[in-house]
Amino acid sequence: MTCASCASSSVKDALAAQYDGIAELYDGYPGNYLEDVLFFVGEAKEIGSPVLEVGVGTGRLALCLAAAGLDVVGIDSSAAMLRVLARKRDGIAELAGRVRAVAADMRAFALRRRFGMAIVAFRTFLYMLTRSDQRRALRAIRRHLRPGGRLVMSFFVPPGELIAKGRTERGEMTRFAAPDGEGEVAAYDWTEFVPRWQRVVSHITYEWSDGRGREARRLDRELVARYVFPGEVPTLLENCGYRVVAAYGDFDRRPLGEESREQIWVAERGHGREREL
Repeated sequence: MTCASCASSSVKDALAAQYDGIAELYDGYPGNYLEDVLFFVGEAKEIGSPVLEVGVGTGRLALCLAAAGLDVVGIDSSAAMLRVLARKRDGIAELAGRVRAVAADMRAFALRRRFGMAIVAFRTFLYMLTRSDQRRALRAIRRHLRPGGRLVMSFFVPPGELIAKGRTERGEMTRFAAPDGEGEVAAYDWTEFVPRWQRVVSHITYEWSDGRGREARRLDRELVARYVFPGEVPTLLENCGYRVVAAYGDFDRRPLGEESREQIWVAERGHGREREL
């Protein structure tokens, strides 16, 4: 193994490790979302099966796409998250044949098939911590799209005031029944911003109670991502061989603007070659 491949493997392991330890807790935090699911289902039904989901996780979106009649192939670097997905999928007989999950790095994967649509939902793209990683991921996805195939990805608009402040306050995000059925889990978090590197670090603490309000144990976890400004995205996509079709500021398809909190990008696979930067 070369030094370069060692480094690539190390980064991949780090990405997977962020979620491997909390896979059984993931569906309780950060909560349930509906607007983005309805949006992605609507976009995917226009194109049809099969759909590629990059960062499929525990199947929050993939299983909804399957329930809407679509075949989904999902990739994720966390084997633990994929085990949770498989358990959920296999518990719903009519969906079992519609969702296939593959352990893979979004920057370098080869499925030997092409898709009419690829989805990168719920901030997954932000786990690409360098511009090089961003380009590698976009090019890997492009290779899996048919000519004219679409990429749809979503993530938050960087909050200027909070970035200037440097952090958010710690607060309780949600409570849910412990996965093992013993007591309750409360999830707390606070977010740190590092402008020099465009990094956002989510500090999450899970606290188990024994049913009598007493803390039984706790787990601390950091999730590191790179926030992306809307002005960066068009050039990034174009340099990687895409043509921007739409930019939305919310899942109701309102235009992306200065007051938007979300950014949702729809881009087509262009016919030309991506630029090497």
